[in-house]
Amino acid sequence: MPLLVVQMLFVYVLLLLGACAQLPTTASATTDYDHSYDFSHVHKIAIQPVPKDTLATMMISDAQIARIDQALSAELRRRGFELVASNAAADIFLSWKFVPQESTEVATYDPATQPLVKGMLYVTMIEPLSLQAVWRASFQSDLRDQPETDAAAQYRAAAAEAILAQFPPTAP
Repeated sequence: MPLLVVQMLFVYVLLLLGACAQLPTTASATTDYDHSYDFSHVHKIAIQPVPKDTLATMMISDAQIARIDQALSAELRRRGFELVASNAAADIFLSWKFVPQESTEVATYDPATQPLVKGMLYVTMIEPLSLQAVWRASFQSDLRDQPETDAAAQYRAAAAEAILAQFPPTAP
């Protein structure tokens, strides 16, 4: 093979390995849940809107919120849950928030469109009658600089899978 082809293959393999290294394939979420709650009746889930009432949530764009909602929804559907739009039809509510690390630099001229690199994604399942959390997961995550790439979509799917891997919890 000509040297240029070998060099191009080497660069391609390095790029591919670098992209794979960014995926949370071995990552896992930290979870906790109410051991007295009966999760066997949970079939319909309503994802709650993300409130824009804190600096951390104001820094997330509507497009980023939609992508996270879509990744969580796709994983829940893959696992056999039904997503419902009405809280009245839900067996449980899903709420989430992304909290960026304090060291994350964000330009102030247009905070909604700036990429937040590292932070913690918290996902909470809430019992509809008492409005109490019955299951929680936390996941060290990031929001991608280029969210429309296949690698970013794979990252979101793998992150959602890791976050929801232990939902619903199995009885001991």
